[in-house]
Amino acid sequence: MFMTFAALASSNQHKLNFQFQEIVNAQGYKQGWIEMLYRPNNLKGYPNVEKYFKALSTLQKVELDIRIFEQINANLSSKKPNRLSVNLMPFTLLSPQFRASFRLLMDHKIIDPNLLCIEIVESDSLPPLCSDSIDLLKTFRAQGGWIALDDFGTGFAHWELLQIELIDVIKVANQNLRHLGNKGFTYGLAKFARSLNITSVLEGVETEEDFINGVELGFDHFQGWHFNQEQTQ
Repeated sequence: MFMTFAALASSNQHKLNFQFQEIVNAQGYKQGWIEMLYRPNNLKGYPNVEKYFKALSTLQKVELDIRIFEQINANLSSKKPNRLSVNLMPFTLLSPQFRASFRLLMDHKIIDPNLLCIEIVESDSLPPLCSDSIDLLKTFRAQGGWIALDDFGTGFAHWELLQIELIDVIKVANQNLRHLGNKGFTYGLAKFARSLNITSVLEGVETEEDFINGVELGFDHFQGWHFNQEQTQ
């Protein structure tokens, strides 16, 4: 059953728990771009958030993404960012329920795409997208929205979205830098983004050394708790 407009508008009901991280430029300055990170109140016995997400069924992932997107407007109102990044699990794009809900949010101006960056998580595979999924992403971008590939280079590379020029940002996990000092690979990802005129973000920046290394490798923006320790809301 598709959600009604009234259900979508009541975003304060069943409020989810989020943390927020600043995304800064190569000079370390805040740009008003933040990421909204969902953090479950109960990990249900799983050791970390990553394991928790992997244990969810496809239906549970879709339902969770719908609930997260319902609460975007409340976080836009409270945080007032220039751009708010929100994760989206790939399979959710194939859900008619999600697509209908997201179109409703945009059509009724409940959320403003011009203030959003949807981050498609590359830790999960992306089945071939239907035409309606692609049309939805194109509509979102036409209204000013950005689309990012999250954890680029660590999981499934969603080449289809790159080939049809639907990607504005690639985000690279800093673990690539730390693992065996693999700077060459990480540098290659920054260079790859630049060659396609795509914004690059190095995630997981926890120390000043991480930041300096990332700047030297040519990344445009940086994200991590090194820049803020904002509490969950």
